[in-house]
Amino acid sequence: MQKNELHLTHGTISYHQYGNGPQLWLALHGFAQDGSVFAALAPYLPKDACLIALDLPWHGASDWQQDSFSITELQEAIDLLLAEKQQAKYSLIGFSFGARLALALAREEAQHWDRLVLLAPDGLPRNGWYAFFNQLPLGIKKWVARLLDQSRLLLRWANTLYDWKLLDGFSLRFMRLHLQTDASRKRLKGIWLFAATFPSIQSSCSFLAKTPAQNLLLITGERDAVIPPSSFVYLTQQITQLQWTSIAEAGHDLFHASVLPHWAPNLFKNSHPDTHPE
Repeated sequence: MQKNELHLTHGTISYHQYGNGPQLWLALHGFAQDGSVFAALAPYLPKDACLIALDLPWHGASDWQQDSFSITELQEAIDLLLAEKQQAKYSLIGFSFGARLALALAREEAQHWDRLVLLAPDGLPRNGWYAFFNQLPLGIKKWVARLLDQSRLLLRWANTLYDWKLLDGFSLRFMRLHLQTDASRKRLKGIWLFAATFPSIQSSCSFLAKTPAQNLLLITGERDAVIPPSSFVYLTQQITQLQWTSIAEAGHDLFHASVLPHWAPNLFKNSHPDTHPE
């Protein structure tokens, strides 16, 4: 395994590389993870594949000092990788927030994809506090983001709302975990505002639904306690050519050792039409 960096105007993006073959795969991890989560896929890589997993800004070993990041800067990083590997096409894997980010890239990047794999994507339509905060206008989100520095106040409010049964346990645990340190608050603020600039899920789905590509995969766990099943159903209704695999034994963590054998062995099969003609 090699570890390298991509030097952009406002910082460096670190990445993890598994394999050295000519078939290029890029991977985007979930919130509060880093690219090393995709090391679990290394044993399943064919000899002709190379998997590159980025550390998103404010995650892993990436050195991103700015308070903001953009889709354009991510495209710049991808272009650097394609040039370095001398490839014009690649396959993209996104997990959770990374899958949400992959959908946001569709309009600009889909012409370069051999295959798109969405693992338990976040950002899909849902109810509750998530929907409320997700639908706020960007200007209000920026104001709310400034409140993240008032972590003690926010946690008092959260505990009160939980006692009043107006906040669920998952949301309370999420706030307690990600408001602990300056670094975790900066990461939460940066990613939340970054996601606020994404194209809408509806527009991304509409675009993909009109593309001729058939190599669009959705893999989820039937016991996912983070993303409601109705969100995945919505996605398959919007993108009818999406091939959905739902794993009965799995929750949100599709990389768990007991879950990987149910989907990883087939992930890289017949993924490149130029080398595996129909």
